[in-house]
Amino acid sequence: MPFVRALTSPGPDALEPLNLDRLAAGIGPIPIPAELSAIHLPADHYRHTGAPTEWWWHVGTLKTADGRVFGFEINTASYQDDRNIGFSQVMLTDVANQQHYQRTVWFVPPQGYDPLGWAESDVSKDWHVGLGSVSNCLSVIDVTAPGSGYSAKTMVEIVGGGGSQAVAYPQVTNGQISGIVLVNPGRGYTSVPTVTITDPGGGSGASATAVHSYVTMDAPWGDPTKNMAVTALLVDVKAGTEITFDLMMSQQGPPFRVLGFGLLPILPPGQGTHLQTNNYYYSLTRLQAAGSITIGGERHDVAGMTWMDHQVGFFGNAAHPVQWILQDMQLDNGWCISNFSLSPSGLQPGQKVPSVATLQGPDGTVYVDIATATVVAKPWPSPDSGITYYMELQVAIPSVQGQLTVTSLIDSQEFYNPTGSVYEGVAGVTGTFQGQTVSGTAWNEQALPPPSP
Repeated sequence: MPFVRALTSPGPDALEPLNLDRLAAGIGPIPIPAELSAIHLPADHYRHTGAPTEWWWHVGTLKTADGRVFGFEINTASYQDDRNIGFSQVMLTDVANQQHYQRTVWFVPPQGYDPLGWAESDVSKDWHVGLGSVSNCLSVIDVTAPGSGYSAKTMVEIVGGGGSQAVAYPQVTNGQISGIVLVNPGRGYTSVPTVTITDPGGGSGASATAVHSYVTMDAPWGDPTKNMAVTALLVDVKAGTEITFDLMMSQQGPPFRVLGFGLLPILPPGQGTHLQTNNYYYSLTRLQAAGSITIGGERHDVAGMTWMDHQVGFFGNAAHPVQWILQDMQLDNGWCISNFSLSPSGLQPGQKVPSVATLQGPDGTVYVDIATATVVAKPWPSPDSGITYYMELQVAIPSVQGQLTVTSLIDSQEFYNPTGSVYEGVAGVTGTFQGQTVSGTAWNEQALPPPSP
């Protein structure tokens, strides 16, 4: 077995190269030596026991042999903070047809989500991450009509599909069924079962539909950044279109350590363990991906260079959610860039947002520099959340003569959630870098506050 190190916080001397005065003076970008990394692979590719949040997040651009473009996201996450839930987010953007498909699924303990079993933590075993069951066709229940007059005595019955033992409870708000929580997905459901809502108190008119959804990520022990098998089933929330992903991914070159070290101290020392006070973050930005996407029974063989984020540690909580904007870029000159800024007050046309850019050169060296993201007046107001997102941002990194425009390939790419929506959009990038014209694939991400009531 190769020698591996558990993730530990570097000492204060390791942070000395990240001199904010030097960044502010525009002398950057500052190279961060690999030996100062807080990330140690393969150990840190695995689940971290005791982390309040952790997720693996695949995004990017895939193309067919004839040039048809798809954007995708396959995300699994665990919130063991004040929420104690797991969730998956899967989306597909069909650029040619201007279609966007998406679903978020919440997994609750004890049967629907196991905080210790959902992802492998033992580095001597094959790597695995998974939410939902491939074989059990019950993962979530959608309310299709809220009805009226329902009471606390309302019951949910799940029948058919060949399975048993599923348990679900209704959420009743002002007499209507506002949601159904699946606390036990049961077992043996070889097809999607039927859901019935009954209320001896007289409620009527509500209906619900069972949905199958899953995400799996697997790789052989030793170097799990290679030969990652990623599969997912998405049933679109609005259209009901069924989409499956079957992809293989292998990283080319070293990891991309966000902010150079892969570490962002958030809470003061002494307020918990290093996993409870720091945020650790690295990406695999040169994943050679190939496989298939099947949309409503029609298979498309695809390939491309995709991007994976793995983030672990403290990342806000339910009472204090984090709001941000981020632009990821894979340039055709071999550079990869992630530009990030917190945005607690939302965005406005023409607004110039201070940000920090992490850059990785073709030779794998990671740099950090200051930047700005200027909001271009291309708003898209979501008809679901009411949030206005912006489809084009101009990223300026003066020290490398970087003037880069990130533009979403279609507007409608929101994961809608009543408790917190987020824009996750496949994009393209054009501009100049080090005096040369560049282009490439990109990702436009915006988590913004909801509109005032």
